[in-house]
Amino acid sequence: MNTSIFAFDAISRPSRREWLAVAGVAAITLLFLPVVLSKTVVRGQGDVQVFFRAAWAVWTGYPLYEVTDHHGWTYHYPPTLALLLGLFADPLPGHPRPWWALPFPAAVVVWYLINAVCLLLSLHVWANALERHRPMPAHDGFLRGPWLLRLGPLLALLPFAGNGLGRGQPTPLLLLLIVLFLVLYAEKRTAAASCAFALAVSIKLFPAVLAVLPLFRRDYKFIFWAAGWCAVFLVGLPAVCLGLAATLDLYRTLFSEHLAGMASGLMSTKLASEVSPGSYSSVGVGAMAARIAAGRAFYSAALPGWASALQFLFDAAVIAAVVILGRGGFWNLRGAQPAGGYPMLVAGAVLSAAIPLMISSSRPNYITFAVPLMGVFLVEAWRRAGEQRVTGTMVGWALAAWLSIVTLDLPWSGRMPWDWLRIIGPMTWVLLVIGPASLALVAKASATSEPRSERP
Repeated sequence: MNTSIFAFDAISRPSRREWLAVAGVAAITLLFLPVVLSKTVVRGQGDVQVFFRAAWAVWTGYPLYEVTDHHGWTYHYPPTLALLLGLFADPLPGHPRPWWALPFPAAVVVWYLINAVCLLLSLHVWANALERHRPMPAHDGFLRGPWLLRLGPLLALLPFAGNGLGRGQPTPLLLLLIVLFLVLYAEKRTAAASCAFALAVSIKLFPAVLAVLPLFRRDYKFIFWAAGWCAVFLVGLPAVCLGLAATLDLYRTLFSEHLAGMASGLMSTKLASEVSPGSYSSVGVGAMAARIAAGRAFYSAALPGWASALQFLFDAAVIAAVVILGRGGFWNLRGAQPAGGYPMLVAGAVLSAAIPLMISSSRPNYITFAVPLMGVFLVEAWRRAGEQRVTGTMVGWALAAWLSIVTLDLPWSGRMPWDWLRIIGPMTWVLLVIGPASLALVAKASATSEPRSERP
């Protein structure tokens, strides 16, 4: 991988105000760590033990998809991440801790720091790519453009990023892999881009929606590389560590007892009680519609069939809109494919931001995947205005996004007159309202894409 995507050339020596901003972000990150430790280790909250216990199971021979954390929750993903987290293995009560595994509190700290670094790297790599593909006007205000482009998206989505960090979800790691894929692919680094894409899909399957970009470009070279890397991460790594027969057994269990129910909506009561698609915190469009129709949240039942169908229709509509509007920008129907990287970055950012809406059981931390889109919005707003400034619209949307997650934690009950806010899903709506503007960006980037072309 060419390390230039991590370069700091665009960032000049920070001014005093910029040092204060950077110090503030660092302070927030470090001060949040004791809160995470208290919630996770002392009060037993969060999701992190699901992943750590899965790591213990897969490395000690305990059935991976039967092991539970202290909530009774199970692991719903391919075995790849569990294998990679061997250092963090956390045993069931009454079982010895493997000699190589970190104590649970230390594991929580290390995992938190890894994800925090992944989040900051995501912001930096994406900002670097936008600066290369979409040069910005100069700025001498409170924060210069390079710093605004890195800190702005983080500030807009800070509660959602913090939610993922606090729960121990690998969302920042996935965000970094998605950003690496989009940037590397836009810059024609096929082998490295396909590796990042395959690893993201191997951790949680839903980043596979980004395959729309190479598929419509008929980029058979990328497809070949991605298939090879997926075989390595999804089958090769587990087969080497566990044996081929055990790996195939794990996938049979994963698909029959977990993924089939999630994909069809016909999940068991146990699975429904774990993923709670009708809960207040479910962001997906199908979940929101089902909750509104029921007039309440529900936690141990699958989505009704019509809500699952609505979710599929919405997903298909999003993909179709990006593909149709992106024609001539990131793909061509016939002949050579466009060479410009910026339309591809925009289309990828829109698809990434849509992921929380496209999964019925997605949670607030998934909204962190909108970070690339926030960066694109900033750059486009600056280019229209001819200067780098934060507009009232940007601030208003960020405040609405912050308030949408705050509503989850207010001490309301079903008998309170404002409980309807949680039922209608404000987190879903803050993403839906920027949908038209997001698709307009895809159309604009496609209309102004570079005329140069290349063969896939």
